[in-house]
Amino acid sequence: MIDIDFSFLAIRFVLAFEIFLQLRLALSIANSGTIALLLAAIIAAGFFFGSNLNAALVEKCAYQFAPWIVFIFFFWGVVENNWIPKNVQRNSIIAALELLASVVSAIGALALFTIRYRASKIDPIA
Repeated sequence: MIDIDFSFLAIRFVLAFEIFLQLRLALSIANSGTIALLLAAIIAAGFFFGSNLNAALVEKCAYQFAPWIVFIFFFWGVVENNWIPKNVQRNSIIAALELLASVVSAIGALALFTIRYRASKIDPIA
């Protein structure tokens, strides 16, 4: 449950930070959106690399797949609501690449989990 709460909190932070950039620092929607998308990508990468490549966190984070659902829905929503086929913008391309990276990372996390789970199982015949 903590992983879902933290991923929702991370996405909410990114969206609130984008609004802060627009209102307080007077950045354009495109520039603040780019910064927010890059920040979301850093957070998503932290979820993947932190839980899957850090040996100390592998046991604690072995069953955490919910953040990938949150990130996939977030980037999918950005792409679906902003993609204009005849006029593709910078942020739409970034969001599409992040959606692809999130799907690949989710598959990679599931594959690493499967490999670790099969390696740790005790063979009942032996």
